Amino acid sequence: MRSKRVGSGIEIAGFEGPVFPLVYRSPAGGAELVTAAAGRLTRWDVGSGRPTREFQVPEDASTETFELEALVLKGGRVRIAAGDENGLCLWNGASGRLLADVVGKDRIYDVAGGPTSGGRPLLAGMGVNGLHLWDPVTAAPLAPPLEHVGDAVVVTLATLRGGPTLIVTGDYEGVRRWQGDLCESQFGAEIDAPHINMLTTAYTEDGRPLIVGVVEEGEVVCRWDAETGEEIGPPIPTTGESVRIATATVSGRMRLFTADQDVVRQWDLLSGEPFEETFAGSYASAVSLPDGSALLVAGTDIGKVTIHRLV
Repeated sequence: MRSKRVGSGIEIAGFEGPVFPLVYRSPAGGAELVTAAAGRLTRWDVGSGRPTREFQVPEDASTETFELEALVLKGGRVRIAAGDENGLCLWNGASGRLLADVVGKDRIYDVAGGPTSGGRPLLAGMGVNGLHLWDPVTAAPLAPPLEHVGDAVVVTLATLRGGPTLIVTGDYEGVRRWQGDLCESQFGAEIDAPHINMLTTAYTEDGRPLIVGVVEEGEVVCRWDAETGEEIGPPIPTTGESVRIATATVSGRMRLFTADQDVVRQWDLLSGEPFEETFAGSYASAVSLPDGSALLVAGTDIGKVTIHRLV
């Protein structure tokens, strides 16, 4: 691998094939980057582009399909989770040690993590056999897989202001919201949005959670109020069939990043207005920083990843 400064960012090249990035807020308040590419998971210094840790990966893991998730636990411990064709993989984010793999023994499409309203750390994963719930400390299942109404492939967590944490799932019929640590009951009505391919959660300045989803096989990105289910603003158009999304706050405004057809575009998340500057990449991850800036990391299909600081 080799890194160099390009424009306002850092480029790391030399990967074999597609690069899937995950950038997240570190326990110390900075940012950390993990990449999945060609059977390897690597942590990088975002300031220099140098590798700092290789993660232990199972021999039969399909890292080309990893959808990585980071979860910072109490006491500063970090867990990196991913689903693959055989189940959940879970790592110690500091040491890179593999804590568990093939948990669930299911094809896991997507994972999401965070604290519940009751204070319990939670990992949720969507699989062929339903919705899985795990303890991110031990990787122990918290309940048998919950059968889902539709063919769900994506999941995110949303914490309501002063209320419960919702587990939000997307399928070919719409978006469903569940409340309770173990999805004890459905919350509100189903949000009508066919063919949900990806979901994430963003929070406004006053703490209102928004659900952001890729709809109709990548044709548009929609935003909904997580509590009411009402759509926010007009749909944002996209041009690809495998659209990836990320969000971050830059200078006090929420920004949406859409990655498709090897171009990462920027949008004002609330208004849907586009920004002129674009970046090369088919995969994107972003994180807000305490000083009001954000980091955007874009991965390509040809073995490169770039780190951009946005102010």
